[in-house]
Amino acid sequence: MNSLFYIKLAFSNIKKNAKLYIPYILTSLFTVSMYHIIQSLAKNDQFMYTPGTSGTVQVCLELGVYVIIVFSIIFLFYTNSFLMKRRKKEIALYNVLGLGKGHIMKMMFFEVLTTSLIVIVGGIGLGLLLSKFVYLGLVNLAQMNVQFGFEVSMYPIVMCFVIYGILFFIIYLFNMIQIQVSNPITLLRGEQTGEKEPKTKWIMTIIGILSLGAGYTIAVSVKNPVTAMVLFFVAVILVIIGTYALFTAGSITLLKALKKNKNYYYQTRHFTAVSQMIYRMKQNAVGLASICILYTCILVMLSSTISLYSSVKDTAKLLVDKDIQVSSAINSSYEEGQLKVEVKEVYDSILLELEKENIQLKNGIAKPLYQYYCSFVNDEIVTGPNNNFAFECIVALTVDEYNDIFNHNYKLNDHEIITSTYVMDVKETLKVDNRTYQVVDTVLDECLLPSTDTKNNRYIAIIMKDEEAIKELFNNDTWWEMYYLDINLVDQSDAPRAIEIVRSIADNNPVSHMLVESQLEIEAQFIELYGSLFFLGIFLGILFLMAAIIIMYYKQLSEGYEDQKRYEIMQNVGMSQYEVKQSIKSQVLIFFFLPLLVAIIHMCFAFPLIVEMFGYLVYSGVNVFIISTVISIIILIVIYSIVYALTAKTYYKIVKK
Repeated sequence: MNSLFYIKLAFSNIKKNAKLYIPYILTSLFTVSMYHIIQSLAKNDQFMYTPGTSGTVQVCLELGVYVIIVFSIIFLFYTNSFLMKRRKKEIALYNVLGLGKGHIMKMMFFEVLTTSLIVIVGGIGLGLLLSKFVYLGLVNLAQMNVQFGFEVSMYPIVMCFVIYGILFFIIYLFNMIQIQVSNPITLLRGEQTGEKEPKTKWIMTIIGILSLGAGYTIAVSVKNPVTAMVLFFVAVILVIIGTYALFTAGSITLLKALKKNKNYYYQTRHFTAVSQMIYRMKQNAVGLASICILYTCILVMLSSTISLYSSVKDTAKLLVDKDIQVSSAINSSYEEGQLKVEVKEVYDSILLELEKENIQLKNGIAKPLYQYYCSFVNDEIVTGPNNNFAFECIVALTVDEYNDIFNHNYKLNDHEIITSTYVMDVKETLKVDNRTYQVVDTVLDECLLPSTDTKNNRYIAIIMKDEEAIKELFNNDTWWEMYYLDINLVDQSDAPRAIEIVRSIADNNPVSHMLVESQLEIEAQFIELYGSLFFLGIFLGILFLMAAIIIMYYKQLSEGYEDQKRYEIMQNVGMSQYEVKQSIKSQVLIFFFLPLLVAIIHMCFAFPLIVEMFGYLVYSGVNVFIISTVISIIILIVIYSIVYALTAKTYYKIVKK
């Protein structure tokens, strides 16, 4: 037999099994196109070399490339297993009719070659068609000022052929190994695999409960963000183990409990559904658990990235609560004198230049602050570096400096202080280490603190009699003398020009390590970072959702063909079409919404851990997380319900034949 015979046979088989191959080809094609798009974006020089961009987008996209490669390996092997299960009987018949295993291997080689070429070439074509639209979406989300042009990069195209060509070839080899080690009788019975009623596995059920309980406990009990980041992956692994174990063993236990419930079980719509699910739960459990994990990933990605992106402005404002802030640090071990004078001269020149450029200021305050690490313990302060993730610090200045800056006329004696803070309730006295200070007044003057206190920047300002009192407060240890210049503008449209002037003077001054920060620049950086993460969350969310839907589609399609004869027999012995529909609805409803329900439960328990992890990146409060999570769940339920309706209809069409 020549090659043309095998090619014709391969095309005939693909056409004959169109219901199986078309969804497989379309979803594989879509996966390749997603890889091509994100690889094209990751290799786009615009994101690296355009002025004003930091390269953050490219880093996020590179991460997305690796995620899609790993996803493609798992997804294509998983969907291939459904194809092979449906094809085993057909392949066995070819063998019985005289085709040797070598001939079958040649036939399947041309099938794989045909489908892989369609998938790779079609995926690249779709990727080229959609890449610019996706590019525009990313640029808008990240608000990047990059040029738009059409160019075709060869690197993503070559990588698509290399990666997916190798992957499809490995899948082909895997299928051939299955055929080689099987005999025709085994292949003919391939569709009945897993039909024996599984036994209740109490040990696995207990392992699942313990793993899931441990993962949930970590998620709700961790209160430290560093610990949360470390234990997040531990919790994820435990939840995955628990999910697979409970779907495999716990679901069987649940179904057998429903079977024992006579009021529930002996109803037409429940009887057939529960019976069939018990018999095939062993093979369904892994698929349902995989779908559940995919949905959980979607919810975590969407809720987190939506939260990050929607709170950019609040986050930037809380990190730098002045329009422009210049800071310079002088270690206490340095020589005092000339360096302080030079810092003051630079700040004066900045204010003078802004005045020359007719940039009106609400205020421009230069302030010296002595800075030292501390920890807030109840209503007391312990000096020295802390072990918390939060940056906690005392900032101090003399009463004369405070009076000069803010036009007050306070006078202080020994062990008398004035305080300002947002992070603790200061009473009549304040204890620092073993010393007690009398609090004369508590103030909240604008610009006194380095920035508005947040969860990871926690300050207390203490105004003292003189430098000797401050040195005594810091135990004569090494501290930093920070010089800040806080600038707030009358007209925010002046911000870009003002930042340019300030940065130019600061960069060309004799004082080293002068840092310039602005709300406008911080916001742009966060929009670029969080926008790219939001894009990646949407991108991967669509990919994972597609995978979950196609897995569910194949499960229902495969089971529809298996149940076809059973329902035919039931109708022959008296079951009405309505009762068949009700039974199908009950079965499909459980299979469809059980993974989604468990995913929502996972998300509810993961919520405190996610809030703790991202609380230092999002300063808009927990409400933004709640809203983002609810929106993500609603979107998923709506899409899922549409897919459920379509799948139930397809399943019914198959079984009623």
